Amino acid sequence: MAARPRRASGGRPPAAGARGPRFPAIGDPHARVHVAAVGFEVERVTEPILEERADRVYLLTRSQEDAARPFVEEITRRLARAAWPIEVEVRRTDIWDVLGALAELRAIFDRERRLDRHAPEVVPLRVNVSTGTKITAIAGTLACMLWKGEPYYVQVTRSWYSGMTPKVHPVNDVVSRVDPVTVYELRAPTAELVEVLEALARRGGELRKRELIRELGLDAPAAGGGRELSPQAQHSRLRARLEPLEAKWGFVSSRAAGSRGRVRLTPQGRLALALFGRAAPEDQRI
Repeated sequence: MAARPRRASGGRPPAAGARGPRFPAIGDPHARVHVAAVGFEVERVTEPILEERADRVYLLTRSQEDAARPFVEEITRRLARAAWPIEVEVRRTDIWDVLGALAELRAIFDRERRLDRHAPEVVPLRVNVSTGTKITAIAGTLACMLWKGEPYYVQVTRSWYSGMTPKVHPVNDVVSRVDPVTVYELRAPTAELVEVLEALARRGGELRKRELIRELGLDAPAAGGGRELSPQAQHSRLRARLEPLEAKWGFVSSRAAGSRGRVRLTPQGRLALALFGRAAPEDQRI
């Protein structure tokens, strides 16, 4: 479900015909972009954003009717009062599902052109891993290990909501400091290995080896023409991809040998698709 981004620019809306606030273009390598999952916190979200003068903010929430909705609205109001324009976009995702959260984060990193962890002269996307659920914290930390991101954790000296019904207060958390989170690079499988996972996913998660060869185009002659490949050569091509996927990564499992053998996508393989596959369509905004 899509909606226009909410633009928190402060002050009154521009008069008819007037030009609205100008934001950095989507994907601008110098834009200061923050992502925060919203639970029952306000200052934990807003203070790092305001302190670092963010240009654009993605707020992750569960749904329009979630109990945290008043907190999303209060965060948006406070960002609207900033002395500079901040573009705020609220996105709906399942904050209790690590795969769903990772897929949403990957879509944001892709949209902002931050998928290349080693891209030079690109400002990392900043991810708040102290708000929302522990699941979104795990997903946010993983995302920063894989792509061009920096996670941070906001320490507080006092919280109001322990044992209480969630309610917005003028002061909800007393922030003491913002600590960086150390991350380590994760290595991704090659593109041709990811193609195998995508082929299996397209066909329900399991295929005969013969069908998988056709799905991947491994039965086609080598580039530049040549003789038709023998069945043994086709299976050798497939085996070169399946062996690392099964033995090294654990992303697939094979049953039986020969053309009638079957290949199945494992749960780890489905997670790998969320991390390394094509970005999910941007249809989860609210």
